[in-house]
Amino acid sequence: MTDTENQKVKIKARDVTVHYHEARALHGIDLDLNANEVTALIGPSGCGKSTFLRCINRMNDVIDGCRVGGTVSIDEQNIYSDAVDVVELRARVGMVFQKPNPFPKSIYDNVAYGPRIHGMAQDRAMLDEVVERSLKRAGLWAEVKDRLTASGTSLSGGQQQRLCIARAIAVNPDIVLMDEPCSALDPIATAVIEELMEELRRDYTIVIVTHSMQQAARISQRTAYFHLGDLVEHGQTEAIFTKPQNQQTEAYISGKIG
Repeated sequence: MTDTENQKVKIKARDVTVHYHEARALHGIDLDLNANEVTALIGPSGCGKSTFLRCINRMNDVIDGCRVGGTVSIDEQNIYSDAVDVVELRARVGMVFQKPNPFPKSIYDNVAYGPRIHGMAQDRAMLDEVVERSLKRAGLWAEVKDRLTASGTSLSGGQQQRLCIARAIAVNPDIVLMDEPCSALDPIATAVIEELMEELRRDYTIVIVTHSMQQAARISQRTAYFHLGDLVEHGQTEAIFTKPQNQQTEAYISGKIG
């Protein structure tokens, strides 16, 4: 683990609450997430970690009856301000989901989709460059460069997830959110994605929800433990796993609750 004391805060959450109709899913979360780090959100099912993740790119907005309170700031700008363009926000904050979900299009068009709709490439040559760069960053270029016209859905599960990562980073986001990106993958594909995250954090701030404590320990610099909608503890990953300050955290990590 690297020393993270002098890192710049990229995402700042203050008193974040989420209600689904009358049910309260998050209770006043205060959390700082540092730039160019992997932060893992852990906790039992239903604890609020994925709900919090979706606050960072306002994906909760699309859920009927969902209300978000408090503030979430990226680079000191409150993303829930009326002045924020949500489409632009979601270009800045990429997302990779639990199950690989490539579009039913070619490998090339999967990656080119975002840059096209955001007007980021003036011509085909520029688009080719963006596609190649994104696939290289996602560790997939060597495997697909000779079949870019093949369907994205023809790839293996692990390759599809890397294609989804390439699609997310093609629009040059600052932040990449990952909601259990390895839960549908085999151990070998998981190891490839984990290695990739370590490389990607040089350029991006990564926030990952995971059910695997071993994965959190392997890949993250910081870990936040959620329980029943509360943020129980947050700190450097090594400290959380070896010297947790809270009994609840210790009980979860040692397998007594979960």
